[in-house]
Amino acid sequence: MNRLLFFAILASFIFSSCADESAIKEMKTPFESSDSIETTTYEEAIDWWRALEKESAYFCLKEFGETDAGLPLHLIVINSARNFNFESIQKSGKIKWLINNGIHPGEPDGIDASMLYARQILSSEDFEQNFEDIIIMIIPIYNVGGALNRNCCSRANQNGPESYGFRGNARNLDLNRDFSKADSKNALSFIELFAHWNPDVYLETHVSNGADYPYTMTYLLSHPDKLALPLSNYVNDHLTPILQSKMLERNDEMIPYVNVFGTSPDSGYSSFYDSPRYSTGFTALHNSIGLLTETHMLKPFKQRVTSTLNFLHSLGEILAKDVKSIKDARIAADEVLQKQSEFILDWEIDKSQSELLNFKGYRAYYDTSEVTDEQQLYYDRDTQWEKPIQYFAHLKAKVSVASPTAYLVPASWNEVVQRLQLNNVVMKIINHDSTLNVTSYRIKDYSTSPKPYESHYYHYDVKIEEFENEVDVIKNTYYFVSTDQIKKRLIIEMLEPQGPDSYFNWNFYDEILQQKEGFSSYVFEPEAAEILKNDDLASRLDEFVALDSSVNNNARSKLDFIYKKSAHYERSSHLIYPVFRIE
Repeated sequence: MNRLLFFAILASFIFSSCADESAIKEMKTPFESSDSIETTTYEEAIDWWRALEKESAYFCLKEFGETDAGLPLHLIVINSARNFNFESIQKSGKIKWLINNGIHPGEPDGIDASMLYARQILSSEDFEQNFEDIIIMIIPIYNVGGALNRNCCSRANQNGPESYGFRGNARNLDLNRDFSKADSKNALSFIELFAHWNPDVYLETHVSNGADYPYTMTYLLSHPDKLALPLSNYVNDHLTPILQSKMLERNDEMIPYVNVFGTSPDSGYSSFYDSPRYSTGFTALHNSIGLLTETHMLKPFKQRVTSTLNFLHSLGEILAKDVKSIKDARIAADEVLQKQSEFILDWEIDKSQSELLNFKGYRAYYDTSEVTDEQQLYYDRDTQWEKPIQYFAHLKAKVSVASPTAYLVPASWNEVVQRLQLNNVVMKIINHDSTLNVTSYRIKDYSTSPKPYESHYYHYDVKIEEFENEVDVIKNTYYFVSTDQIKKRLIIEMLEPQGPDSYFNWNFYDEILQQKEGFSSYVFEPEAAEILKNDDLASRLDEFVALDSSVNNNARSKLDFIYKKSAHYERSSHLIYPVFRIE
């Protein structure tokens, strides 16, 4: 090639790159154009991101999955190598950081902060060097239906913006209660995306509710006690302290999420228990590090967006330098969990352990309300205090279970099968008739919420009875799900009925709770009399009546007791959990 032509092309490339950087810097966001009093609408956000894509070769905007609103979800991929092929990215060895905004569109700080963050890093001369080993992925607005349901006033306790989206999605579901049960199309799309891309780190942006205090930013991570030890050590010993330090360097001191409602934090508070319905509980099942930002609701909107932007820069700087540490910790965590034989299904705050947390607060006091004439909590912002308070940072086991070798999952409950498959759980259909020895569960007792919660009458406090059983498996009716795989923890927490966010507790198996056949008392009475000639059963009936005085004068209850001991009762299906364990 002619040397003059070569240098002309090189100069043209350099000039166009500089022009791109300059053009990106000039791209004002709708947030900035409104003088920082409005958040970006859904339409404005997608248009802005598309415009940015035209200006930057490091940037790609993709559509993925459906939402309940009928509009697609979008995914932004930022790669310093200018390569957006999935297979190439997977082979690159880079870590993947997924940022999810607008899960509650009434809490929009991250929607606008992510736009500012992308513009700032993409227009930086050092972008390729600083982000050489990290892929940044951004969901600009996850709850599309909620973002379209724009209003001024549904966040009664929040200081701006002037208008914003609504917490519920197009079906009025809270999407940060939907990660395990996945009722929404949004969640089904997200699960598939998460399993496909397998992010190393996940960040979700929120605005808090609850107590009043001086901090703008509070944060929450996948609870370290629930993480496998290699990840827990990285989060506790490295990520958290450095993240706090970097925010402090930006003059934006932050504190762990203040889990206090109806009282003040003066006497201390507990960490948040994130079961798998929540994003950080869900990501923990995949050995990914999950984080939430929770800016304080009463701080001005501009201040909250700035604080979220500070957090994005702080976390991004850490991740860009910690690529090897994060990858090594995830690999080690996978190995630990695959060897683990005992799993905790449910947790509770450990009140026997606390640590001192240096906290800045406002004076809290009670006074008579002018509205209710009752005592009401108030905060005096003119009187600030600072002192160590108790922080209950640890969880302890409430319910545990030993891992089986495998589960038999019936194909007939297709909604469960679909969710396991979307989570990349390896499942093999049993394609031949066979008889297998299994452990079965009988549901002995459970409680159910008296009112619907997130479209379900949720079960809790489940009591089970184990028994050994022999199951005749007809070909193509059961999946064999080995626990010898990376998704071991997810499999166990979703399929064990005592897990707080198990498929059983979210009503996917409610059919087994209903008895399908019954009896007419006048027809069954003579047979019951014959059955009672069995002395053992007669004495057990006496014991049954003695335990509950209401049964004494209740003929139907007595007959029902006998019926359930007869050959007529569907003892192989009623209250028998249809997922079996192979030990």
